[in-house]
Amino acid sequence: MRLRLLAVAHFLERANRAQVAAITKISRRIVNQWISNYLSQGLSGLESNTNYIKYMI
Repeated sequence: MRLRLLAVAHFLERANRAQVAAITKISRRIVNQWISNYLSQGLSGLESNTNYIKYMI
C-alpha cells in the first residue's frame, strides 16, 4: 500500500505517469491502473485486490 500511495503522491505533485513509473521502478501499466483506481474510487481504490493474489499462485 505504501508504494501505491507514493506513486499517487508523485502524480499529484505534477509528475506524469511515465515519470512516476520511472521513479518508483514500477511498470507504467501498473502505475496507470493505480492512478485510475485512485481517481475513480479514492483511497479505497488503492487497497490490494486479494482476488488477484489468489489467482497468481
